[in-house]
Amino acid sequence: MLHRVLSECTPISMHPVKELHYYDTLFGVREARVLKVFSANQLSMEWDRLIGADDFSYIDKRYKCFVRTNKILWRQNIRHVEYQDLFRPLLGENTHHGEITPEYMVLPEAGVRRMRRDLGDARIILLARHPVRRFVSAFKLLKAYGKASYEAHDFERELRQAIEDMPAWMAHQDALNDYDTALRRFGGLFKNVLALPYDLLVTQPAQTRRRLQDFLRVDVDGSAMERILETRVNALGDVGEIGVATEKRLRDRYAASDRFLAETFGPDACRL
Repeated sequence: MLHRVLSECTPISMHPVKELHYYDTLFGVREARVLKVFSANQLSMEWDRLIGADDFSYIDKRYKCFVRTNKILWRQNIRHVEYQDLFRPLLGENTHHGEITPEYMVLPEAGVRRMRRDLGDARIILLARHPVRRFVSAFKLLKAYGKASYEAHDFERELRQAIEDMPAWMAHQDALNDYDTALRRFGGLFKNVLALPYDLLVTQPAQTRRRLQDFLRVDVDGSAMERILETRVNALGDVGEIGVATEKRLRDRYAASDRFLAETFGPDACRL
């Protein structure tokens, strides 16, 4: 959602591939194979789209950048790819460029240093959510990945099974909920870091617009932003697929992260 807000409400040219996964793949947070498979699938869908199309007016520079980027990430070793090259042919048309990849927040310090070296003092936004809600959302994506839907009646059972039987995935989720470490790591190397609660982004668009405008130093279209956000309010507390016992287990697991968010943003900023 933040990608859409920045893309449609500001002059920032957000990359047409929503999550590039460049630095997290480069530093082994994400397997290189996963990025190659994803990029190949994106290209396959575009080939089908081209074959079936009668109107090709959608082919513009952003579309070319989308296809070119997926081809590069599919065919080349990530170590041979320069980050800035992924933004061609859009470089030169805009003064501000951006992308969103959640896994960047769990980069090792060496990865953050590489970002600082490549990008200079870029402006970093970390979007924070209540750790239990973020975890449940991540599991939904895991179950739905590659499928039209997941079996909702088995959701909680499978979630509990994942807690027991998927230690590597759980460790990754724990890291994604460690906002304290992420803020210290990025804040130690970048001068401009904004931590933004997801709930406030959705429920307080006017306040969030001012914060984004001041931080990014660009105009933010408030009317367009409110139209984008208005459909998200009802989805804020959507953790209904899990029972009380499972919720308590997750709250206990992420108690430290919950406290950190409450101390940093206030008790109601990141709600369950």
